[in-house]
Amino acid sequence: MNFKNFLILLIVSVLWGSSFLFLRLLVVDGLEPLQIVSIRMFVAAIFIAPFFLNKLRKHSFYYHGFSFLLIGILNTALPFSLFSYASLQLGAGSLSILQATVPIFTALILFSLYRGEFSWTKLIGVLVGFFGLFILVGPSSSLDTFSGILCIVASLSYAVSGIYLAKTPDDMNNSLIGMGSIIVGAIIMLPFIFTGTSSIFEISSKSWLYLFILGVINTSLAYVVFIKLIKRIGPINASFVTYLVPLSSISLGILFLNEILSFVMVLGGFLILLGVFFANTQKKGWNYANCIVSVTDLWQYRYLNV
Repeated sequence: MNFKNFLILLIVSVLWGSSFLFLRLLVVDGLEPLQIVSIRMFVAAIFIAPFFLNKLRKHSFYYHGFSFLLIGILNTALPFSLFSYASLQLGAGSLSILQATVPIFTALILFSLYRGEFSWTKLIGVLVGFFGLFILVGPSSSLDTFSGILCIVASLSYAVSGIYLAKTPDDMNNSLIGMGSIIVGAIIMLPFIFTGTSSIFEISSKSWLYLFILGVINTSLAYVVFIKLIKRIGPINASFVTYLVPLSSISLGILFLNEILSFVMVLGGFLILLGVFFANTQKKGWNYANCIVSVTDLWQYRYLNV
């Protein structure tokens, strides 16, 4: 990977990492989680619609329709909503670390499905990652346990969607599914735009700016750029975004939200990322790349895919 591609990967990581920052800022500003998600996805859908329609001319809408719906729920509407609710209690750094467990859950699900082809290094990765997760959200943790569980369910949702995408037929276009899922997710969440305690006409200009950045830049633009980056550097190199997103999110949380990086966060986060490293280890003769990459986020993700 040359310096230019690494710089693009770093920029995408900062964009995805900053999504947790803007979630926290919007929650602090008084917006309700489902309202944040619905507006975010609506803005993202408007931006990505031209790319989707252009790509759709070469593919069948009906052939991909079920995937649009399934991934629209599992990879956008559901995890976005759960992470938004979790942001009421958790900081940007904690949210990003918990999302980094997605490859670990992916490896665990793959182990249950393909046990005979699962390496010991991946199993070690799962165990180490879960130990880090227990440190972060276990009984002795200072983090809100229920919010941590919401993040775990969201990460599981990302993992299932990533595995589904990795198993789609070769004639299915995953980038088209990713774009279509954002639009379908926006349609699903559309009614919640009007469910907040504040009318959309009462939202401050500052919050609208955050929502625009969250929808256009953090969701749609980062997605389009990352899809192109995967084609240039391959899925294995692109999967390193898993390690970079928490680092960027933690740094932004400290800089802009005055969040404190506790020893528990450092230890739990280190073990989770170490587990991801082992879980991401390739076994000769069997390629997990599409699964591992497609569960980063958002993802964000994320075909990859937050």
